[in-house]
Amino acid sequence: MTKRYSVLVVDDEAPARAKLKRLLADDDRFTLVGEAADGEQAVARIESLRPDLLLLDVQMPGLTGFEVLETLGAESCPQVIFSTAYDQFALKAFDAHAVDYLLKPYDAERFRKALDKAWAQLEAGRTEPQQVQALLSGLERSGPPERPLERLLVKVGEAWIALRVDRVRRFSAEDKYVRVFSDQGQHLVRQTLKSLETRLDPRRFVRVHRSELVQLEAVVRLEPWSHGDGLLVLADGSSVVLSRTFREAFLERWGVEG
Repeated sequence: MTKRYSVLVVDDEAPARAKLKRLLADDDRFTLVGEAADGEQAVARIESLRPDLLLLDVQMPGLTGFEVLETLGAESCPQVIFSTAYDQFALKAFDAHAVDYLLKPYDAERFRKALDKAWAQLEAGRTEPQQVQALLSGLERSGPPERPLERLLVKVGEAWIALRVDRVRRFSAEDKYVRVFSDQGQHLVRQTLKSLETRLDPRRFVRVHRSELVQLEAVVRLEPWSHGDGLLVLADGSSVVLSRTFREAFLERWGVEG
């Protein structure tokens, strides 16, 4: 008997989810194991259900499809077929690094072709996290998103919590992770500081060191330090080194002439 691969459907529009489920029901190579109506639900259900294939909408309120993948980390992502109504979302990157993408509106024949491609890769045992990582890296280089990041999913115990970015004082690079400092404590997220920087509001967050981003409003004092570096004192009493490399840009954004 042919193995049936598990599928999770993620789309914020109920009619779109219904269409995907209807089309999936006609293909005995796949079985639906769940659905999610937003990015936060998607992260939790991908973790708990461990689907083989993800049918993922790109543009959703809260977390976008790309942010879902960034939250999980490439190593934890299943195979992905994107769906989108917006062709500006780096379709060349989809071609190169995703299983496939569906440009809405699509018909049953186009959906079948995407499933054929996904099935072939799954049958061949291709579970290549570098595909997702290459996609996210390509999107990172493609320029800033249309809207700044507003929420960040962080894990507390076994639960995922949506942390408002405006409650974050500082992001600090830590190996392959970023440590998030907020009024709700400290959390580690599986992202790079560079990718976070491209998605944060540049009017609110600024790079002050190669491994540090701070919220401008959290800075209460700048003290001299050594070798041209400075020391930024934050509202919670903590301090961060202001590298001389980033000093001029920081002072301009902070409203002080260097």
